[in-house]
Amino acid sequence: MKIAIFSPYATVVPHFETELEIAQSHLDQGHAVEFISCYGKLANCDFNLDREPARCEDCIGRRQAGFSLLQGGIQETELATSAVDLALPRFKDLNDLRDFHVDHFDIGYAVLSSLVSASRNPEPDLEQWQPLLERLFQSSLSTYRATLDYLSASRPDRVYLFNGRFAAMRAVLRACQSHQVDCFIHERGCDQQHYDLFPNYLPHNIEAVHKSLLEYWDRDDPERETIAAQWYLDRQNRVEKNWHSFTKGQVQGRVPDTWDNDQKNITIFCSSEDEFVAVGDQWKNTIYSNQSEGIQKIVADLWKRFPDFKIYLRVHPNMKDANPQSKQKILGIRSPNLTIIPSEATIDTYEMVRQSDVVITFGSSVGIESVFWGTPSILLGPSFYQGLGGVYAPSSHSDAMALLSKTLEPGDRQAALIYGYWQQTRGIEYRFFESTGLFEGKFKDQVIYSGMKPRKSKLIQRVIDTLRGKATPA
Repeated sequence: MKIAIFSPYATVVPHFETELEIAQSHLDQGHAVEFISCYGKLANCDFNLDREPARCEDCIGRRQAGFSLLQGGIQETELATSAVDLALPRFKDLNDLRDFHVDHFDIGYAVLSSLVSASRNPEPDLEQWQPLLERLFQSSLSTYRATLDYLSASRPDRVYLFNGRFAAMRAVLRACQSHQVDCFIHERGCDQQHYDLFPNYLPHNIEAVHKSLLEYWDRDDPERETIAAQWYLDRQNRVEKNWHSFTKGQVQGRVPDTWDNDQKNITIFCSSEDEFVAVGDQWKNTIYSNQSEGIQKIVADLWKRFPDFKIYLRVHPNMKDANPQSKQKILGIRSPNLTIIPSEATIDTYEMVRQSDVVITFGSSVGIESVFWGTPSILLGPSFYQGLGGVYAPSSHSDAMALLSKTLEPGDRQAALIYGYWQQTRGIEYRFFESTGLFEGKFKDQVIYSGMKPRKSKLIQRVIDTLRGKATPA
């Protein structure tokens, strides 16, 4: 079996170590493994936007240090990208960009995904970001064409890559799909000691994840409900499993000073939209054009019809570093019955969930967590748990307002258990990598760093000299 691992991001722990883990597992089975690497030629790197030579050099050093720990011969090939002649249109808006394709490659979505992450703005100004936009297109299209050429020439049986939503990596996925080559995307698993694989689909694919949720739940596991419940308890207790706990700085049990249980309290938990706004059409909100518009309409209509209702808007803690214009669309919403809780506030998310009469989300996991804790939950946007039940899922703004006018019963808790069990158990346990933190760990008892002795290579030395300004690329 011939394995190809596209590995341009060797600075990123634990994802590079995951690629080494995958490589060693295949080498132990007697498979041929080839790494497709970047040596500073990508027009844009999602983890080095300014193309700083020192960061490129560190990436190359870490990659070579990691390779030295593998047992069994691997082959390494430089990602053979080159400038492409692409006359970009002037996109009139973000939807125009999303719809842009080259062949069957949704390059518009791929580029927008990287742009949104770089700008921390789900609705970036395309004119303002035009230089980066052009680099992203160059990076994505050149990677797509180089991958097509590689697949035709080398014919691997399977390809691995990280995450898949970014400009260059989605290009690899789409090239593999075009050639009908199995493409396994790796990402973090249920905790720091597991990674997960997504065969031939993005980790953000709602339909595929829904199928996986049900497959996990159907396992013969008499402890599944207890295990599922533990995921919610860990979230409440600020346990960092596979990502940051965004509620870590909150004071347990604290609610706003204005909280009054004699009133009807509606809490809206907004989402950080960066990761999902540019994944694909599955993640388009069919009720509102965006989250801020939805919140504005709900708040305005509730004030007109039910001025005695108290509305709390909990801004997602991850939005504290978001683009100021993006944050202002949320923070600038005003109504006499509305209290906005900023992202950095120490108000306890989970205490608000428990004390609210109803919770509203646009895809945040708080929506399904509310179901677990017995609070009625209204979902007004796409989410991984949308097909499980448990939440109220209106199909229009008027339907949402009708629900808010009623006294709702809590949803079916089994939906929450299905979701929690998947989150608590998914993935493959590491054999060679041991995590010591979200962004630290050891591969075969070794912290991989660029100061380790690299493999000798004329290519490596040429690239390092070029990055240091001592030579020109060959």
